[in-house]
Amino acid sequence: MLRFQAGGVPFALPLLAVREIVPVGDGTVLTHTEGAVALAERLGLQGDPRFALILEGAGLPTLLVDRMDGVGDIADAEAFRLPERAVAAEPSPFSSVLCFGGVGGVLYLELAPASLLAMRTEAPRPFAATGDLAPSDRELLAERAGRVLAVPLQLVVQVIDPVRLFRIPLAPDGHRGLLHHGRAIHPAWDAAAILGEPVSGDPRVLLLLDAGGTTAGVLVDRVLGLAEGAGTLPVRRPPWDALLAPGNAG
Repeated sequence: MLRFQAGGVPFALPLLAVREIVPVGDGTVLTHTEGAVALAERLGLQGDPRFALILEGAGLPTLLVDRMDGVGDIADAEAFRLPERAVAAEPSPFSSVLCFGGVGGVLYLELAPASLLAMRTEAPRPFAATGDLAPSDRELLAERAGRVLAVPLQLVVQVIDPVRLFRIPLAPDGHRGLLHHGRAIHPAWDAAAILGEPVSGDPRVLLLLDAGGTTAGVLVDRVLGLAEGAGTLPVRRPPWDALLAPGNAG
């Protein structure tokens, strides 16, 4: 796999899909300009194109990218399907997620070049407004955007602090990136978006939850601790199973 970056995000393509790599910028004139696509700009990122990837196949764009990371053996990578709702564009310009380097490695988004020309960005869809559930016997309390929220303890897989996330271009509102954990990848959602609050700041504590038939991360500012029953604080208790189920949010 050929690995490269645009707008600070790592991408990959099969090496056989690239006919030629041409340096650009610094006065270099690119002769293959017809159909060229600045990858960072197309994905809503800020880039500084330095290389042109001339692709094999009729109708495919020449990709202008910022940096080359070299070639990686696909046999040394873990491949994952991109989680549902991770990209607010149709068709998705990404076909899979590749991890090179094992635990602690880097996630590369495998591009689907033909989709870059055809994709349409979708209007953001907020999380559905819901009422709160009744208190559980034991809950984990956390804070986000000045609000206290509760998670039934049986849904909590792990608390990760601080968390390392990988950014996804064209992500819907509230989606903060991907977590690579336990030989799987999981979407990470901002708890502020789930609570209907403005998404701001940089929460770095992640609650990994098993809810709604999926495992997903919820980002909070801090964990307050365990509670028994209702307690005395005003607490939000979203229906985590319904909100995090595939297809129900974002």
